[in-house]
Amino acid sequence: MLDGAGSGGSVIVWLKNQHTNLNLRTQGKQRIAAAHSDQASIVSDIKSHGGTDITQLVSVNAVAAHLSADEVKRLSLNSGVDKIVPDSQVEILKPTASATVDDPTPLNPAVCPTDPSKPLLEPEALSDIHFQSDDPNTPGMGSSIATGKGVLVGIDGMNSLAGNPNFTRADGSHVVVGATDYTKDKSNDEAYGDASSVAAQGTVVYDFSKELPYSGLPTGCTFVLKGDAPDASLVDASNADTPESVSGNSHSDSNVKTESQIVAGIDAAVTKYHVDVLSESYGYSPKPGSYKTHWAANDAAVAAGVTVVVSSGDSGVSGTVSSPADDPQVIAAGATNTLRLNAQAYGYSGWVNDDITPLSSGGTTTNGKLVDLVAPGYGGEAACNPTGSGCPTNTATEAFGGTSQAAPLIAGAAADVIQAYRDSHNGTSPTPAMVKQILTSTATDTGAPADQQGAGLVNIYHATKAAQQMPGSTLTTGPGDSPSLVANPSQLDVSGNGGSTNDQTVNLYNTSDTATSVTGTYRSLGSPSQIGDVVTENVSAPDPSLPVAAEGATAAPPVTFDVPAGLDRLDADMIWPDPTNGAILSFTLVDPQGRLRQISYDYGTPATKAGSLGKVPNLQHTEVAHPEAGKWTAKILWANGRSHLQDPPNVPGTYTGKVSFKASGRHYVTSAASSAVTIPAHSSAAVPLHIAMPTAPGDHPESVQFTADNGVVTSLPISRRTLIPAAGGAFQTLISSTVGRDQGQTSTFNFPVAAGRKDLTVTFQTDDAAADNPFSFYLVDPSGKLSTSVTSAATTVNGVTKATGTLHVANPAAGTWEIDVKLNLTVSGNEFTQIVYGNVAPDAPAITSPADGSISGGKKPTVTGTGAAGATVKVTDESGKAVCSAVVAGDGTWSCAPADDLTPGSHTLTATQTDASGAGSIVSNAVNVTIAYSSATEQIKTTVTQQGGLTISVDNSAAVVLPTPTLTTDASALSTSGDINPVTVTDTRTQSPGWNVVGQVGNFSNGSGGSISSGYLGWAPKVLDSATGEVVTPGAVVAPGTNGGLGKSQQLATAGAGSANGTAHVGATLNLLAPTSTQVGNYTATMTLTAI
Repeated sequence: MLDGAGSGGSVIVWLKNQHTNLNLRTQGKQRIAAAHSDQASIVSDIKSHGGTDITQLVSVNAVAAHLSADEVKRLSLNSGVDKIVPDSQVEILKPTASATVDDPTPLNPAVCPTDPSKPLLEPEALSDIHFQSDDPNTPGMGSSIATGKGVLVGIDGMNSLAGNPNFTRADGSHVVVGATDYTKDKSNDEAYGDASSVAAQGTVVYDFSKELPYSGLPTGCTFVLKGDAPDASLVDASNADTPESVSGNSHSDSNVKTESQIVAGIDAAVTKYHVDVLSESYGYSPKPGSYKTHWAANDAAVAAGVTVVVSSGDSGVSGTVSSPADDPQVIAAGATNTLRLNAQAYGYSGWVNDDITPLSSGGTTTNGKLVDLVAPGYGGEAACNPTGSGCPTNTATEAFGGTSQAAPLIAGAAADVIQAYRDSHNGTSPTPAMVKQILTSTATDTGAPADQQGAGLVNIYHATKAAQQMPGSTLTTGPGDSPSLVANPSQLDVSGNGGSTNDQTVNLYNTSDTATSVTGTYRSLGSPSQIGDVVTENVSAPDPSLPVAAEGATAAPPVTFDVPAGLDRLDADMIWPDPTNGAILSFTLVDPQGRLRQISYDYGTPATKAGSLGKVPNLQHTEVAHPEAGKWTAKILWANGRSHLQDPPNVPGTYTGKVSFKASGRHYVTSAASSAVTIPAHSSAAVPLHIAMPTAPGDHPESVQFTADNGVVTSLPISRRTLIPAAGGAFQTLISSTVGRDQGQTSTFNFPVAAGRKDLTVTFQTDDAAADNPFSFYLVDPSGKLSTSVTSAATTVNGVTKATGTLHVANPAAGTWEIDVKLNLTVSGNEFTQIVYGNVAPDAPAITSPADGSISGGKKPTVTGTGAAGATVKVTDESGKAVCSAVVAGDGTWSCAPADDLTPGSHTLTATQTDASGAGSIVSNAVNVTIAYSSATEQIKTTVTQQGGLTISVDNSAAVVLPTPTLTTDASALSTSGDINPVTVTDTRTQSPGWNVVGQVGNFSNGSGGSISSGYLGWAPKVLDSATGEVVTPGAVVAPGTNGGLGKSQQLATAGAGSANGTAHVGATLNLLAPTSTQVGNYTATMTLTAI
């Protein structure tokens, strides 16, 4: 119940009644009143016992406070308290030092507008996601359909920037509603970036020569800032947004946010402002079993009709998605590159967009979810103010990015979809689930794997066109140039045993005016093949007196490599074995045409005190979709790749060791998913899928590419998790990347535990035991609570030092357990990838015979027991001498007999179990047995007869008098009813064979020739009471006039064998339906009760 909060401190006290029957938005006042009423006694108790910092929450009926351990313990005993959890904190990291910059170098004017009076649109993302282009005549832009008009978007920090000129409309009205001071322009850089992404107005003209002061761009290189939902209104959801961006600066006046502050912001946004969309750009590491409070708050908002968009995190593409982006109810946002801004800043005249940016958190979450879709999150300008927290002090704008940019861009896209739907559906709003399905189904495939891109890159034009054509549309014409297939669900998350098939169904809605034929194809990423040799070079720093180029100083000679034609994916990796983890290095990829293609991301920082390790990852990883064939170049730089374009470049370090670079190529593996299905116009069709589960335990993401003959392609992500076999066994994970931010790669495995299992032991081992290559291992129980964890330790295995760990739980609860392998941020840089090997040991064996403490007359007693099917059990005595061995049968039992006599006297027997591979040895509890020196036998006989008896009696000898019958409402019969006298049944028989009481009634007679058939009499038997341990069941109800009524023998009550001893009282309610022709008179009948 305390879930890690037992020591006190900042905690959140959950109450049992969550009031989910009250809609958080439409019934906000009632829900607040109900929650505060529940919380009154808790708040009073907290105050009276010295608790502080009290916050009352509503979306989650809970109270956050700072409590002593004693107060936590006392509140945990309160009948209204469900659980008490820590109020988790989110740390905001600070920027690193910069260097002296080189003199600006004039660049190719192609990166600037030809006419300064026609400024470029920033961010470049606007054209990339098909909202608006620099050329107003460009077709296929979402701004021609919707601009977020009438939609409310909740973001933290809006009131503090309400006076910024980018958030004042051309007519003088304000983008931010509800602000008290429209002159205020001093928020934090995260809030400015989020607000700009959604609703910047494009009314202020800036010049890149000033806003990118180290780029060398000429004066007249103008731009404006605009959001992708400029007609939406922003409201300040105070504390709803925990900042994180590519700039890495402190994003608010506080360097720490708490989970309760975030939830309080959600409360305000939904109950006070009635927002339609919440944009949450934040990030904290997903510690197993944590952050369910934020989850629950977001779920309450979604249930109230609010679309919630959450950034996935900025920790890299491999297993790093932060919470609560792992909540299936929200839209989890990953990020792509838009590199025009970097090309402008670094001197490239060409660039390529839409690759997954290396910082974007991806992979499969611990609960088996993938990101939903992606939006630009690397390379774009946003409003700022030099006086604002975290803003550049030398410019009026900031280079903004990260999944913190992607999330508000997707939130803006959601606002556009909501407007487009309302405009075409008589003002009705789409549900959050429908908004999500529309956005994901109309996304553009970037060529990235499903665990990085989800469904693909958001496409506002396609999304708004689809919204107009959803069922119930008032439009009379179809989507024209933009037909689509809207998939429900938007993602499939499945698990199962290796080699099995998981059957699912996806419903596809055809928005087109004409029928279309759709086929499905599975797509997953194949294994990598190395391109050329690994290149190893020496790192050196330039003369510190020389200026540094804008993109960073050269750390080692550039590496060139030849990419073959036809690759689906290019992987580029760089490692350097810096034992201090303090050398900040990155690389830039340039394609054969000289275009900027990728920039790796190193968020690490050097150590802050002598003797400690830094957080530089010693590893960089990027990926490119559909790489162009030819000679590529990797530029190795003293740079962190974080695009602080208003700052001078990084200071070169002092590391002078080796750096190694490797390139690899991959192809997609495809197979048929579904045969052709014809979907009529404006109709849905169910498409069956048979999803194959790979044999190896772990995660195997893939997608289904639905292709229609009208040209539509919809990519549906599938999360596949293969379970560790129920008998246990080996599993492994490949650690492939980290960016040194927040957390390293996490890999999750699930293991089904059967009821009655005695032991759960999981072991881990990896070859690299360096101090800067640490791991944490976790076991989470079926309820989602962290059960145990351990950090890797250097251990000698067969003379070789390895990093190992062991997790153990006795008597584990039945259900699916979660096993997590987590890289603790950095690696040693000694290898490009590493494998962590795990093993779930079979359940501990047990000796069931001979019994502990028994005496055996024979010198070769048969030993029997239980164990894991297929495993080998070896029985040994106290000296370690083998006694016997056996293979465990399929039913989990085994038996063996000693080949040699056991010597007379006391012996201690144990059973050691080894699985089929020879691994995972487990020892049973010891059994003590005594072997007699000699023995003799004699027979003992006795005859057992059944004792006791079965009796039945009626408690009251008086007749049962039924009231005078009355005419039924339909005048079809005369009706009366009443209870029989209680019947006592006593069974004292040995062996408890069971009993059955039946009853039958003769016909009624009035003594004057009148009669009523007993078939018209029915009953409803009932058990009045029974003895402890006695199980008595009443007979079936017999309706009057059916099945012979009580004119036939009918069961009154029964007790089964083994549970019939004792005294029970049974009864019944009689129901008589006599014909209306029945003579007048007093009628009598006799009931015979028989106990069998």
